[in-house]
Amino acid sequence: MIKMNDNLIEITFPKLSHFWMDSGLLGLYKMAKKESPSEMGIQIYLTDESLTFKGTEEGLTSLFNKAYESLLNQYYNKSTEKQRQENAGFYYDSKEDKFVRFPKVKAMGIARLIFNKAPRMTVNQVKYETKEINEAGKKITKKVLPQEYAHLQNRLDNFLQENGLKISGNNLLIDGPNAIKPQVEIKVKKGKNKGKCFICGEASHSLTEIGGTVYPMITGSSGVLSFNSNGGKPEKVCWKCDFVGKFVPVNGFYVYNNESYNIYFPYSSSLIKMSEVYEDCQALKIEDPNLLKNFENKLGSFFQRPFEQLFTFLYSLYFMVLSKKTTEDGYQELDYEKLFDVVISKAPLEFYTIHTTSLGDTQMGKMIWPFNDSVYLFRLFDKIEKNKISLKEVMSCLIDYDQTKNENKTILRNEVCERILKKSSIVELAEQHAFRINKSKKQNIKPLHDFVIQYEKILTEGNNKVDQSIIDTAVSLGKTIGFSIASAGRKGKGDLFRLRNTRKPEDFLNEINRIQMKYGALVTSDLYGKGEEFEKNFLEFKHFCMIAALNTFNAKNQS
Repeated sequence: MIKMNDNLIEITFPKLSHFWMDSGLLGLYKMAKKESPSEMGIQIYLTDESLTFKGTEEGLTSLFNKAYESLLNQYYNKSTEKQRQENAGFYYDSKEDKFVRFPKVKAMGIARLIFNKAPRMTVNQVKYETKEINEAGKKITKKVLPQEYAHLQNRLDNFLQENGLKISGNNLLIDGPNAIKPQVEIKVKKGKNKGKCFICGEASHSLTEIGGTVYPMITGSSGVLSFNSNGGKPEKVCWKCDFVGKFVPVNGFYVYNNESYNIYFPYSSSLIKMSEVYEDCQALKIEDPNLLKNFENKLGSFFQRPFEQLFTFLYSLYFMVLSKKTTEDGYQELDYEKLFDVVISKAPLEFYTIHTTSLGDTQMGKMIWPFNDSVYLFRLFDKIEKNKISLKEVMSCLIDYDQTKNENKTILRNEVCERILKKSSIVELAEQHAFRINKSKKQNIKPLHDFVIQYEKILTEGNNKVDQSIIDTAVSLGKTIGFSIASAGRKGKGDLFRLRNTRKPEDFLNEINRIQMKYGALVTSDLYGKGEEFEKNFLEFKHFCMIAALNTFNAKNQS
């Protein structure tokens, strides 16, 4: 909405209750605030439902242009450490009459999803001419300056030789480097309405064609349908929605590997809440030398798939923003006051995650998922830390190093993380993985063993599916068996696998009796005193028992 009163214009950008567009709205607010709007006579009002700018036409236009230039410099025109060291680009500065070097740039992360095109000139350029010359007795084709700039040719040759540079393009840049700059229209003065916006449904005097630079999951004007009753034909968006869509990277976090992106947006129904949370979340952001991520991962490297990546992002948020180090033993303790402020107060906070995969030169969206159980997950992290279980070691245990292809090494870990995020049991997956990696060798599973038992107990609090005492009985039995057969070495391990292969409760008990007779294992009466519960929860019981038995067997044979 645009209002005019006594040469002052009031422009309101509404919150659209869409995580992508609202992230862009927050990004515009944060970038505009950095440009000292009060010095331009601009007033900015942020409410839960909208962002409003009030000022003169000249002042508003200037502010929006400055905010956009800052956005491009910080998020779109990025250089890797290697590109900064090479400093391989150059242009001719006509005012200073000299050649100037600059690092090549590219868009990465969320900005790359929005605009994945090559840099273009920012001011001017002239096309090189080609000339055949003799060099060491051979004819070669050389790029030379056109006639109007021929007087600079010797200086250019010397500049290239002194700096070890080569001409890589067909044009000499004049008075500025090339850069990535998605085209936008800033039309603050109200004019004659030309139609209604496909995204916000408002009437607008300036409409542009819909495309991926507004929302990357839109294929273009021929591939969209609007469910907004005021949207009209789905080919056009107003200048405000088009402009806001470019600011989305400000609010987002990303990680890139195996030609795929995993992207996260803190999101709330309240725009003020999003603004407050934004300041807290900045503690995660880093400047990666290769631009492959923009947040610090506190669980280590080699995370590849969507759910394990989301798990690491949320743990890093817990570790760096929502927890504090205790003075007693140094573990990270959940700061409940901070948790309330960030996640609960005013309006709940959720996290939208996007997973994309490469499709030629573009990225294709594979999953968009809102995660809104963060309080549960942060409390889980806290309980795990209190029990002195290292999540970093647990995640390492879940890597299957026997897989030959790297992309297959974390398939199971990704499934485990998905189940944790969705509050589902993981003991079956953990037990299968533990025995698979210990089939022909001995691999430490203690961190995984401790985590599974603690996690499943937390998960079953107030749930009758697997009683806490059943878990304790199964774990106690497993430790007894592992301790008894450990001295038998490979034969004992064979008996352990034989016990694991049982499929019925009666077969399992018969095998337990055989181990008792063979190794003198002392099985407590608790097992036989829970007959009905044991049979009802046999599979879960066996999983807990076997992972505890294998962990104890490995520990006893550690030497």
